[in-house]
Amino acid sequence: MKKVIGYTKKSAAFISAAVIFFISVFLCLPINVHSEEAMPDLNVIADRIAVLVNNARAEEGLAPLYIVPYVCDIANVRSRECIESFGHNRPDGSKFSTVVDTEVLPYVNIAEDLAAGNSAPEDTFEQWRNSPKHWQYIMGSNFTHMGVGVCYEHNSYYGWYWTLLLVEMDDSHAELPGQYMPVWNRIVPKSCGDITGDGVVNTFDYITLCKGLFHEEYLNDLQIESCDVFKDGSLTIADAVVLKRYIQGTYDVLPVTPSMLMG
Repeated sequence: MKKVIGYTKKSAAFISAAVIFFISVFLCLPINVHSEEAMPDLNVIADRIAVLVNNARAEEGLAPLYIVPYVCDIANVRSRECIESFGHNRPDGSKFSTVVDTEVLPYVNIAEDLAAGNSAPEDTFEQWRNSPKHWQYIMGSNFTHMGVGVCYEHNSYYGWYWTLLLVEMDDSHAELPGQYMPVWNRIVPKSCGDITGDGVVNTFDYITLCKGLFHEEYLNDLQIESCDVFKDGSLTIADAVVLKRYIQGTYDVLPVTPSMLMG
């Protein structure tokens, strides 16, 4: 006769409590970021800002904004200028809008949000969210396009400098050369564990993995493959544990396979 295993309400509650305890222990401990020499791909993290902008606009029922390569180029110029003079006037004292070649970009209206000091796009975006004037521009219903610029200067006052340019075009110039809609599934991981695709395995990859694990964020196929740092063929709690331990420095390489732990 086969032995049948039954689960009472008490045993089910115990299992649920054990799972919650496991997750709290392994997913909520403080993280000491694994040191990395490589700089992240600035274009990738600029795109992440753009996605955050459009997600926030979607929550308010506003149309998404297209990214325009030219607008990103001039936003990068402004970010570099902010190293010398942080503010909405350029180093020569002229308005920020003079950076625009109006023959290339015949805009109706343009606004600029600046931020400095944070390396993470999420933290930078929160700076703007917590500033009514900056947030007013991001929520502007007439804007149609945007460009994001970011730079890092080691010996500068703030280190990191961010520029978000928001542009309103008239109907006759609504479609601009090279424009595209920023989406998360454009992300291409550079290595195992590089889930955000910025070329660096760090805390933000861990956070993204956890969000994907609990279905709080969409991950494309390449990201899911990069999440499988335990190499057991699926995305599980074990991957979150292994990635966190790598970031903390417990493991020196990724992936970490089950056989490596048993050896």
